[in-house]
Amino acid sequence: DSVRVALLGGGTVGSQVARLMADSADDLQQRAGAPLELVAVAVRDLSKPRPGIAPELLTDDPFAVVKREDVDIVVEVMGGIEPTKELLETALRNGASVITANKALLSEHGATLHELAHENGVDLFYEAAVAGAIPLLRPLRESLAGDQVQRVLGIVNGTTNFILTKMDEEGADYAEVLAEAQ
Repeated sequence: DSVRVALLGGGTVGSQVARLMADSADDLQQRAGAPLELVAVAVRDLSKPRPGIAPELLTDDPFAVVKREDVDIVVEVMGGIEPTKELLETALRNGASVITANKALLSEHGATLHELAHENGVDLFYEAAVAGAIPLLRPLRESLAGDQVQRVLGIVNGTTNFILTKMDEEGADYAEVLAEAQ
């Protein structure tokens, strides 16, 4: 059996996810233990060309996508808080695992989404939304599960590092340091 995947968002990121799924199908099948099958792509505007995505997969009804009984994984790359939060909650309640890179949504509603995933026996993955997609969460959760991690330190990126260092070492005001960094 294949793992059936639906995409919420078919813009720049979504179209690349679809392309990578097609281009890396053999590798993904080997890693997942089953072929990945793209079954739906929800987009805002059906009239825009979506190269590499079969037209019959496109829909402008994202709620129909997350309510489908045959979807195993929903990949969310549309961004924003609403209706994204409601869509992901619906997917989780419907028994689909969710993968998202939506930092804003996770920062505001991550706990609720985690709870829903747990209650429904599905997964919520968001590694791409953390630390510039550096593989950090899985090692913390799995490899270091027996350790007591007190804190994690690291450079997120050059600008952020500059700003945080100035604020920490000099007590500088965020707005002033941001202007200096820019």
